[in-house]
Amino acid sequence: MLKRIQRVKGLGVFGDYAAGAETSEFGVKNLIYGWNYSGKTTLSRLVSTLERKAPPPDLPPFSFVIDTDNGSITEANYPTSPLVVRVFNADFIAENLNFAGSSFKPILLLGADSEKAQKQIDELEKELGAARTASEHATKTVAANKKTLDSAKTTSASAIKTAMGIVEAFGATQLEKQIGLVKIDPAQFRLSAPEIEEKLKLARAKAEDQLPPLPSVAFPLILDSILTEVEPLLSKIPDMAHTIEHLAQNPSVESWISTGLSLHAHKAECEFCGGGVKEDRLATLSAHFSKDLANHKQNLANLKSKLAGAELSYTTPKDAEVEPAYRARLTQAIEPLQTAIAAYNKAIDIALQDLDRKSEAPFKTVTPSPVPAGLAKAVADAAKAVNVLIDSNNGAFKNFPSDKTDAINTLKLHYAQKFCADNRTDAHAHRQTRLGNCAKAYDARAAKLAERIQELKAVISKSQLGREEINKRIHSLLGNNSVHIEVVKVGDEERFQLRRSNGKPAKHLSEGEKTAIAFSYFLTRLGEIKKLSEAIIYIDDPISSLDSNHIFQVTAIIKEAFFYQEKLGAPWTTRCKQIFLSTHNFEFFSLMRELKPDKTTARGYLVKRVSPSSSILTDLPKSLSDYPSEYHFLFGILNEFQQAPDKRDFRVLMMLPNAARRFLELYTYAKYPDTRGGTVDQRADRIFGEVKSKRILKVLHHFSHANNIERLAENNELMCDIEAAVKELMTALEEEDPMHMEALRAAVA
Repeated sequence: MLKRIQRVKGLGVFGDYAAGAETSEFGVKNLIYGWNYSGKTTLSRLVSTLERKAPPPDLPPFSFVIDTDNGSITEANYPTSPLVVRVFNADFIAENLNFAGSSFKPILLLGADSEKAQKQIDELEKELGAARTASEHATKTVAANKKTLDSAKTTSASAIKTAMGIVEAFGATQLEKQIGLVKIDPAQFRLSAPEIEEKLKLARAKAEDQLPPLPSVAFPLILDSILTEVEPLLSKIPDMAHTIEHLAQNPSVESWISTGLSLHAHKAECEFCGGGVKEDRLATLSAHFSKDLANHKQNLANLKSKLAGAELSYTTPKDAEVEPAYRARLTQAIEPLQTAIAAYNKAIDIALQDLDRKSEAPFKTVTPSPVPAGLAKAVADAAKAVNVLIDSNNGAFKNFPSDKTDAINTLKLHYAQKFCADNRTDAHAHRQTRLGNCAKAYDARAAKLAERIQELKAVISKSQLGREEINKRIHSLLGNNSVHIEVVKVGDEERFQLRRSNGKPAKHLSEGEKTAIAFSYFLTRLGEIKKLSEAIIYIDDPISSLDSNHIFQVTAIIKEAFFYQEKLGAPWTTRCKQIFLSTHNFEFFSLMRELKPDKTTARGYLVKRVSPSSSILTDLPKSLSDYPSEYHFLFGILNEFQQAPDKRDFRVLMMLPNAARRFLELYTYAKYPDTRGGTVDQRADRIFGEVKSKRILKVLHHFSHANNIERLAENNELMCDIEAAVKELMTALEEEDPMHMEALRAAVA
């Protein structure tokens, strides 16, 4: 455990600090109170050196001596200290809250280990990008060379095909095959001019028997447009102004009545039972079958006709109608076409069934049966594949005589060797091999870099494992509808992203939200410690920028995380080896003070400025340690000043303006709590009168801000005004409220 900060030199406001003999040694629980700029965070940075085994960032060298129960730790030996220390302070927030990416999509990288890994990833990804760019350049060059040669092959193949007058497929691929046959010994395939002319005559000969061309597949695919008409009709309800409910609810009876109604026109007797038929009854029934209903049924019938007419059919060509080379392939291509047509027609049948149901029950809404998407596209794609083969089939001829075939093959080999000579294919192949090897080398480099990047990404991913626990703590502090952490993909990488309850990335986080997120991460990361009972925890201002509601929540979380009771009413015991809590917030200070281990393990301290450039750490004064009220503490400062023999001593003056002004705020508000929105000046005017009130508050206002230290140092001639203002205040209180003053003096005595 830490026992005492014995000495500090060169560390901020602790430029030359030595512990006083009267300052108590640290206990298990240590509560440190101090106003802003008093040096609390500086103390936390001192302790953080024991955690990071390195000095805090951006600080000049400093020296220190910290007494522990195992000897002293100094700037010379602290890197080898065995103490397990964890510190939450402003440095922790700066190191563990890093927002990257565009302003509208902030990504939160939590953890110093993640940030370090990310920096390495950034550097390696630059190298990876360069390697991939080089590989891509080599690959593109290979592709460009190949494209150039392929283009030459396509052009040459076309010229060869034209020269021979053949209709069979002969393109770059076929020419490539011929090149493969001749490249070993091109000279043996070279023909003379007379030989070329003779072979060309034979190659250009026409075939006698050519099959008639097959018709292309073409369908009017109108199903989708018709289906857009179906749903409105299914949901339409005809005019029901004269509808008979019984018939509307019983479609079979309604159909029967509809059929029989026309049979009873101008008749007085029922054809079914022989009973009389009343004219008013016939009129009522006729009104039920309104013109709107008739039109509706006619629309249903028209749409059914349109649907029936949209059905598709295709007759597969007979084998005798197809060139032998294409029969098997065409049959295979037609199978998915017939399948697509069947699915298309099935959808029509489904729509027809829906319309039939609507026809049977026109006064009821019919929900359209689901129809698979993309049916028309499936038919069109399958038809396109069939047409490709039909086109090829229609361009093919019957087998030529063997001599025509030999002539064509001989010419192909001749033109192939000529192509090799004209385009220097051997040099091209060598160049392509060299570029391919370069691309492989760059790819191998890229693979190694990518592997290392993945290893580093695993470090980042490992830091994300506690995100659910972090979210629980964030929600405990800020509420379920505040912000939360989600894991998102950024390229190929996983990252944390802060999002609002509406799912959008969280922007413009308040300082309070940042503190809550960082403190939640800090508490979660303590789970990495094998034994919390062996750790020293230092928490500096965990409620910075949080409102009073959140202060209670932070207190509850700290209580749950670091304290427990063996039984109700027993002293609080710490879960960690030693804990330090520092704050400027008196409300938080009071709440944490209520967690009372026995007096031998709990300590309280005050950090305060004693000069513009130096602060000290002392035991809590009686006004802070014995009373739960900031009011007593403030009065204690004023009382100490009044009794001080040297009222120009900076030890007294440092805290005086803020203390006096804050004391006046609390005192005047207690006297006049009904003044909504009123200022301390207005309330003081009512108590002391305007003249006396202005004399007291003018100088206190001047010096009671964050820069009061600098003002005190720069305005020595005005320090007497502080003394006069405080004297005026104390005298006024004695005159206006003597019983109150007597009680206050007794409280801090």
